[in-house]
Amino acid sequence: MIEVSGLFKRYGPVEAVRGIDLSVHAGECFGLIGPNGAGKTTTLKSMATLVKPDRGRVTVDSLDAALESRKVRKVVGYMPDIFQSYGDLKVIHYLDYYAALVGLERAARVRQVEEVLELVDLQPKRDALVGGLSRGVKQRLCLAKTLLHDPKVLLLDEPASGLDPRARIEIRLLLKVLRAEMGKTIVISSHILEDLEEICDRVAVIEAGQCVAIGRVADLKDQARRQVRYVLEPYAPPAEVATQLGAEVALVESVEVDGRFVHITPSAGTDDEQALLRRILDLGIRMRSFSEEAPDLHEVFLELTSGQVS
Repeated sequence: MIEVSGLFKRYGPVEAVRGIDLSVHAGECFGLIGPNGAGKTTTLKSMATLVKPDRGRVTVDSLDAALESRKVRKVVGYMPDIFQSYGDLKVIHYLDYYAALVGLERAARVRQVEEVLELVDLQPKRDALVGGLSRGVKQRLCLAKTLLHDPKVLLLDEPASGLDPRARIEIRLLLKVLRAEMGKTIVISSHILEDLEEICDRVAVIEAGQCVAIGRVADLKDQARRQVRYVLEPYAPPAEVATQLGAEVALVESVEVDGRFVHITPSAGTDDEQALLRRILDLGIRMRSFSEEAPDLHEVFLELTSGQVS
C-alpha cells in the first residue's frame, strides 16, 4: 500500500530524513518509533503529500505522492500531533465544515458526519463547543475529522500523546476496530511504546533520519535480547526470595524485585532453565509462576538507538 524509497528531506542546515526505505502492506498497522527529531513526522508528512522530498520517492496505493498529490489525498487521512481547532464551533458544525472541505455534498455530508460521530462515540458531544473538550475527546474528534472522506490509509502522528490511561485505551481500541472491521491501513508514530507493541504488526525504529531496524515486534525483541532473564512470582515476600536467590552465585548473576515479581539474571554461560528451576524448588520457594522474560519495546528502543537526532 505504501512504498518509501531513498527518502531525503532537508530543512535549511538540518537533514531531517536521510535515506529512509520502508514498505507498508495493505491492511497492516505499521509503527514508527524513535526519539524526538528522528524524522518520524517528516516521513509521515511525505506520505500525506504535505512535504515534498528533496530526493527519493513515496507511493501510496501505487500513486506517486509528489506527482499525483490530489489523488493521494483522497486515499490518505492525516492526523497531526497538534490538534488545531475552531474553539467556538460546535462539534457537529466542526465536522460538517471539514466534510465540506473534502468535497462531500450536503446529503452525503450529513450522513458521513453522523457515521463518524457514532464510530468514535462522540454523539453525546455533538452540540458541545470544541474549545471546551478534554484532550482525549479532542483527539477522538480529530480522528473523526480524518475519517470523513473514508480514506484507505490513516497516517497518525502521536495520536495518544498527552492522554490519560483511559483515553489511550479508547484510542487504541478504536484503531483496532478501524483496522479489523473497516480494513484500514494504519501508520502510527508514538513515544508510548506499549501502544505500538499491542496494535502494530511491524515497526520501524528511526534515528537521526535513518531507519536503523524494521520488522515484526517479536523479531525486534529477539534482536534486542542480550541475555536470557526469568521472572518469578513467589507466594513468599519477594524481598525474602530475592535474598535467597542472590546467594546462589553459581547459577544467579543478579536478582531484582519489581512489585510482586522477582527478576532473575542467570550467571554468564548458564542457560539451563531446568537447573535453575530445580534449585529454586530445592530452596523451598513456592511460586505462582515462573517464565522466561521477554524484552519489551523499551529494551528494543534502547538497544537499537543511541539518542542521536537529525
